[in-house]
Amino acid sequence: MKLFDPDKPFYKGNLHTHTTNSDGKLSPDEVTGRYQEAEYDFLVLTDHWKRTVETPHFYRNMLLLPGIELDYNLTDEVIHIVGVNVDESILTRADRRHTARRGIRDIRRAGGRAILAHPAWSLNTLETIRELDGIVAAEIYNSVSGLPWNGDRADAMILLDIAASHGLLLNTVASDDSHFYTGEDRTSFTMIQADELSAEGVCKALDTGAFYASRGPRFEQIEIENGEIHVTCSPVSKIVFHSNLFYSRYRCACGEGLTEASYRINAEQMERFVRVILIDENGLRAWSNPIDTRAL
Repeated sequence: MKLFDPDKPFYKGNLHTHTTNSDGKLSPDEVTGRYQEAEYDFLVLTDHWKRTVETPHFYRNMLLLPGIELDYNLTDEVIHIVGVNVDESILTRADRRHTARRGIRDIRRAGGRAILAHPAWSLNTLETIRELDGIVAAEIYNSVSGLPWNGDRADAMILLDIAASHGLLLNTVASDDSHFYTGEDRTSFTMIQADELSAEGVCKALDTGAFYASRGPRFEQIEIENGEIHVTCSPVSKIVFHSNLFYSRYRCACGEGLTEASYRINAEQMERFVRVILIDENGLRAWSNPIDTRAL
């Protein structure tokens, strides 16, 4: 079984960023231009409680999608939900007085896809995440949630591994959440596979899990056969196989210019999921969606 379709192209995009329409430091035109010049294939502008882009359209060769970010304050944490490709009805449906669960439903009813933003920065708990029915993914990495723009909570991998070990396997994206445009932008991205670069193609990829998160390295293929996971990728220095097991032999492949590695699933010890992580020579990572080994 191959997790990626060898006949479909990958498209690079950022699903979460801000402009002067909310709390971003650059105008929508400036933000769009920066990502287009960096050769992104698609971009979603997700201003807080505002819909900056009216309809999906191309800016030169980059697809620009309407989006929104809904934020809710709880006593000990916050919940931020990104809506991708929402129509104008989201502006009358969504309300700060509602719950995050209601906000997710509002995004879905507005034709969009809901993503949990920066769960580590938000100090979200497993109990909170369990209640968020209807999200298609969570941000495993959020650029602006790290140094020097915030405390060191950009990486949510451990939190999402804990969720997966308790049976909640969430697909994952990486996003910039750009606000300041002083180095956090154009550093984290999501690679999706689609028949074509369109709003429908992006949404279908999010629905089916045909994507991975990255800050640099690229997956070429993840293949599962006879209880073994085989990964091919761009040259990296480490290929790691995370899972719910505290210890498993051969889960780390290390070297120079690695382009493949294999890992045997340990069914005898109830290995319930595996997440593949690529790490390049600069320490930049890519993350696969968690593989549900019980479904194999």
